[in-house]
Amino acid sequence: MTTFSAPVTAPRSMPNNQSALAASFTNFLTVSIHQILFLRSVYPRATFLPVRAYNYPVRQSRHPKVCDYINDASIAVGTEILKGTITAVSIIISSLRTNQPLERYAFDLSGFPPGVPVTDRASAPTSVDLEAQFRACLARLASACARLTPLPRDDEFSFTVCIEVREDALPPAGTTTEEQTWIVAEPDKVHLRSCTAPYSTVPVRRVEAGELRLELWVEEARQKFNEPVDSEHPP
Repeated sequence: MTTFSAPVTAPRSMPNNQSALAASFTNFLTVSIHQILFLRSVYPRATFLPVRAYNYPVRQSRHPKVCDYINDASIAVGTEILKGTITAVSIIISSLRTNQPLERYAFDLSGFPPGVPVTDRASAPTSVDLEAQFRACLARLASACARLTPLPRDDEFSFTVCIEVREDALPPAGTTTEEQTWIVAEPDKVHLRSCTAPYSTVPVRRVEAGELRLELWVEEARQKFNEPVDSEHPP
């Protein structure tokens, strides 16, 4: 019997404190990861269910292990946000054949409050405002993915969730369940710009809703273009 995780829905409360900000972003991150995996055909498209998030049609993987990994990663990201250590989250799509990163979906969180309570309720956006921001971001993400060079048809792919921490912050020490989710990454496996600059960068959208501020863009690695690339989908 196949199990399915419940579709992700938009938060209805106003994110007027650090915990609510973290919950709002991690919910959006969860939705975005599922959508990226579908749009880039990392897994067969037939394995995704049509659902709605933020009143916008998206897709959600119905593979239990994929759902568990995404949920665990999002929870761990939320923990780091509450600690005020995180500056960015990246979704890396890599080639299984070469073990090299091909695409990076970067969520810049450097504009988040640095781990202090947010008490100015007047600056908190309504749930409708936040939903509209996330809905627009998902629409721009779909448009950006459509403009990317297709991934090679003769390869298989994996994805990884990575975080970057502030220079003055300690990395997750592994003393809690959430911290044990993280391992130290090899720079050349997560940073497309570690050896050479990205072949291309596609801006997606900047979100500013009260204290919740983030920016999303996509980078394509040069190694993605080292060989002929055919269309992902046959005509």
